[in-house]
Amino acid sequence: MQESELRDLIARTLEGILDPCSMAAGAPAGLVSMGLVGPVDVTPALGSNKADVRVTLFVTEPGCMVSALFQITAKEKLEKIEEIASADVRVDHGHLWDPSQMTKEYRERLGKYRSCQTRHMQKANA
Repeated sequence: MQESELRDLIARTLEGILDPCSMAAGAPAGLVSMGLVGPVDVTPALGSNKADVRVTLFVTEPGCMVSALFQITAKEKLEKIEEIASADVRVDHGHLWDPSQMTKEYRERLGKYRSCQTRHMQKANA
């Protein structure tokens, strides 16, 4: 597998991990869409045709209660990928996340959801 293909697979895998805050907001999104995936390093594993992967994750707030769950889940899912020998997943609590780091597609979807929700609440209160 080419490195670019492996990187795509890593991104799809991380996108499959849903952010609970986005779920609570009514517009579920994966880690990639939320902008919670930082640098991804892929290096050849010694003595095999597999790769060692190092992923940095971000959180929306420094005190995020699910950061350890993100870390554990990402490591488990990445290490199930046949082409990955090992996965080192770290959380950068010092990274200052803001909504502009969400993908454009997710920001648009979230905006539409919030707009619809606001209109519904206005009708309910009228």
